[in-house]
Order: sequence, then C-alpha cells, then structure tokens
Amino acid sequence: LAQTTSVWRPYRTHPFCSRPAPVARMPGSRQDADGGGTPQPRLTNRTLFVLAAINLIDSINWNLLTPYVDEMVSDFMGLAQEDPRVGNIVGLLVGLYSVCEVFCCVLWGAFSDRYGRRPALLIGLAGSVVAPIIFGLGKSLPVVFFARAMDGFFCGNLGVVQTCLGELVDERNEARAFGMLGVCYSLGMVIGPLLGGQLVHPARFAPSVFGGTVFDTFPYLLPNLTYALFAAIVWVIGALFLEETLPQSACRHDSTDQDERLLQWPGANSEEAEKKQSLRRPIATSSRCLPVNLIVLIVTYCAMSGCFVATSQLFVLMVSFSVKRGGFGFGPAQIGFVLDSGAIGQIFTQVFVYPQLCENYGLYRVCLVSWLIFVTVWGIFPLYALFADTSRFGDSWRYVALSFLQVFSNAAAGMVFPTTFALINRASHGMEKGTVYGIVNSVGAMTRGLYPPLFSMFLGWASQPGRPDGMYLPLHTLLLSSTAVVVGGSRSLREVSRLAVQREESAASQAVDLSEANTYGTCGNGLSLAHAASTATDIEASAASTALAALSSPEGAVTHRSTTNRTRLQWDSSDGSVPRT
Repeated sequence: LAQTTSVWRPYRTHPFCSRPAPVARMPGSRQDADGGGTPQPRLTNRTLFVLAAINLIDSINWNLLTPYVDEMVSDFMGLAQEDPRVGNIVGLLVGLYSVCEVFCCVLWGAFSDRYGRRPALLIGLAGSVVAPIIFGLGKSLPVVFFARAMDGFFCGNLGVVQTCLGELVDERNEARAFGMLGVCYSLGMVIGPLLGGQLVHPARFAPSVFGGTVFDTFPYLLPNLTYALFAAIVWVIGALFLEETLPQSACRHDSTDQDERLLQWPGANSEEAEKKQSLRRPIATSSRCLPVNLIVLIVTYCAMSGCFVATSQLFVLMVSFSVKRGGFGFGPAQIGFVLDSGAIGQIFTQVFVYPQLCENYGLYRVCLVSWLIFVTVWGIFPLYALFADTSRFGDSWRYVALSFLQVFSNAAAGMVFPTTFALINRASHGMEKGTVYGIVNSVGAMTRGLYPPLFSMFLGWASQPGRPDGMYLPLHTLLLSSTAVVVGGSRSLREVSRLAVQREESAASQAVDLSEANTYGTCGNGLSLAHAASTATDIEASAASTALAALSSPEGAVTHRSTTNRTRLQWDSSDGSVPRT
C-alpha cells in the first residue's frame, strides 16, 4: 500500500515521510519541536523560578563593580580618582565585559543548540562562581582584567535563558515569562550596586570582625565573594531542578527511531531516504540567511537597547552638572536614590500591569505605546531642569521630578524589552533558537558598548560654554534616531504578531483534525483503519481459499505457507500503524 500510493501526504504516518505522524495535543501539553509526540517540559512555576534566579545572577554581575571600580583602579595605579588616566582604564575595564559578550554569546548559543540548554547554563553559572573570586583577590590591573574577561566569557546565560523561555512559552504565558526577566533585571540594578557599595573595605566599617583578616588584605573581596556564594546556590538549584528544554530530536548528535525506520524500510532508496531524513532536522541558522522580519526585529531591539543604556549614562552626567550649567549638582548617593526609585516602578509594572496589557491589547500595541511613553518622558527633560533651582521650588521637588522620570521611563522600558523578545521568539519559530538569541545578545551588547561613550563624548562637546541649550542636544538626537529605527521596524512588528496569532489558530485547528485522525486512524495513503482492516480480511479470505485447494496435494502445505506469508497483511503497531505486505 505504501509503495503504490500516488499522493504524497507529508504529515501522514508514512515510511517515506520526513516527519513522524503528529499526535493530537492534549490541553496544556507541549510536544517535540519537530512535530512528534515526545512530550516536552512545560513552563511551571518551578522552572520559571530557576530561570529567573539565573537571570538575576547575571543582572547583578553586570554592575557589581560600578560603585568601587574607580577607587580600585586609582589604588592600583597610584593616582587620584580625578586623573583622566583613571577614567580611561575604568572605561576599558567596564567595557571589557560587553566586548567579550559580543564574541561569546553566539558561541554559547550554538553550544546550547548542539549539547542542550542545561549544560550551557550550568557551565556559565560555574564560571560566574570562579571569576568574581579571582577579581576580588586581584592586586594588579592585569589580574582584574583577566578576571573581567573570564567573567565576560561565561556571559552566555542571558541568551540561553531567553532561549529556554522561548521553547517553553506560548502566546498565553509569554508576557508573564519574558516580563519576569525585566523584574530580575530591575532587582539586579538594585542589588548589584548595593553589594558593591556597602561591602567594600569591610575592615573600615567593622574592624573588630574583619580587621587583620584576608578581607583587610583584599578590600574588594567581600562583595565578590558574597556574589559568588549566591551564584553557587543558584548553580545547585539549577543542577537539581532545571529541566532540559531542547527537543531530543533537535540535537545534532541524536538519531530518532523514525530515522532508523526510514532507512530500514524494505525497498526504500537509501539516497532518497537520507534526503528526506535531513528535512526533519532543525533549520541550521548559521548556514542560511535569517528571515527579513527577524533581522528587522534584531535591529530594532539593538536601537532600543542602546538608547536605554545611553539615556541612563546621559542622566548620570547631566544631573551631576552644576545648576549653573543646567544640571542638578547631585552626588553619587543622590543619584543612586533616584535610580532605585526607577527600579521599583519597573517591578510594579511587570508584576501587576504588563501581563494584563498584553492579554487585552496584544504585543504589537503594547510595544509601540510603551516606546512612545519612554521617548516622551525623556524628551521633556528640560522641564525637569526647572525644578533644579531650590530657591524657587525647594529641595524635595527636584527629587519628585527626577523620580517621575525614572519610574515611568523604567516602567515603559520594562514593557518594551520583554515584548520585543517575545516577538523575536515568534519570528524565530522553527529555527535554532540558541544561535538566534546568541546573535541577538551579541549585537545588542555591541550597541550597549558603543552608544554610551559616543553620546557621552557628544555631551562633552555640546555642553561647552557658549552653547546654552546644547546639553539636551545629545539626548534628543538619541531619542529621535532610535525612534526612527522603531518606526521603520513597526511593519515587521505587526506582521510577526499577526502571523503568530494565525499560527496559533492553525495549530488549534490542526489539533482537532489530529484528534479525529488518532480516533479513526490513517494509513499512508489516507485510508481509514476500518477500510484497511477490511482489505486485510479480504486478503486473508483469499489466502484461506488457496490453502484449502492446495491441501489436496502432498506439497500443498509448503505452497500454503509460502502463499500466506506473501499475502498476509501484517500490522506493525510499533511503527505508527503502518500496514506492510
């Protein structure tokens, strides 16, 4: 029956089919990415907690050294903190992490596509345990640069975490899952500077406890050791509870039973079978061009990411300017207080507002409206500067104005980035997502590394004497250029969101069809099981008649067995209900 079929039906249970017959989905279940019936891990609260903890560790690591890095570099160089050479080395040391991220994210994504998400995450966490300890024990610039580069090498966890979520979520829970990454980022922005700022030089604030100990000899060890302890705890949690999300059939070193049956089918052409077997493997992202919509989404994300980091850098510089130059005259403690208020606003939005907005209005509308809010609250920065004059408005109103800016801008950014990642996840449907997210984070790291120094230099030129309103020119240039990229990519945002909805509706319709197919059964050429059974009965009746006629001769038994073996329709239940003659 299989060899005489005249219509090619690629999704039927057929020995020459490039994919195994799909099984009807049960509510809430997930299946293998290649369409098979192998159940895959679902997004449970435990899995989301583990992935969120891993992402929180990476967010803390990114800015753990920010409060003390200038002091540490000045100590190692024997120069004052105001020396320009100290600032140059600080910039190189901080930016080294992003440089390593540019080159290593793609490698870790490809590694996770080949060997699994779980090994990649655990190896990255192990590196996050060792590298900070080396950094805290460093007493010279070469040692801390080596430790920072090592830390950047094991930085692939962010992209792999996003890949895991992309493989576990669907349109119903992707907003909550990717929104949790925004919550972890906000917490990391608070916890990182808190650890780095409060735990350095422990022998000074607690001499009775840390005086004369290793923490007195290495004053920057305690914050890094504390972070390494947190990372070790998360590693243990991941080793115990983290499930592998990469479908087994997607592993390049794995061969499935369907492939073996395809090659072992009697009469099958081996070259044709190999060709059709290759169709079942995941799309090799590195060996073909990315879809246009996915490329546009990546470019849009890079513009958004660079704009967010650059506005944060410009904010610190502008509010630290004196009031005469258009700033607020804030010091590090005041700046830290205002930045922490923004993190609180982002956490509140992610927990209570963002999932409901995505459910009611869709990802496309939420993304564009959130970006509009982000650009608007930053664009009116000159209005906030009016409250810098404490003689007219008092001291508290300037905190109110800047806290308003941070709360709403961070809340908007906390909705923009999870939405963008959810759309990227939809656009990369059917591709090697580890490699895709590696590319996304690699290019995003490049923009996060380039935008802040470029616009900081722009600010230094624009804020020179003789340019009264030049301090706001870099900010508005940044906002307008980034908005132009977002507007240019809005069509791809809408198409990806629309196609994802259509794909979900098609999957629901296909699930109903497959449920009916599993109820009645199908043969390779679309025959029902009842029809195939009737055909088998007719063949057995013919064989019985032949046997009765042959029993009259001595050699009839041999003829009967040979004829029956040739004509009997054998049912191979282990092969997905494929009739064989």
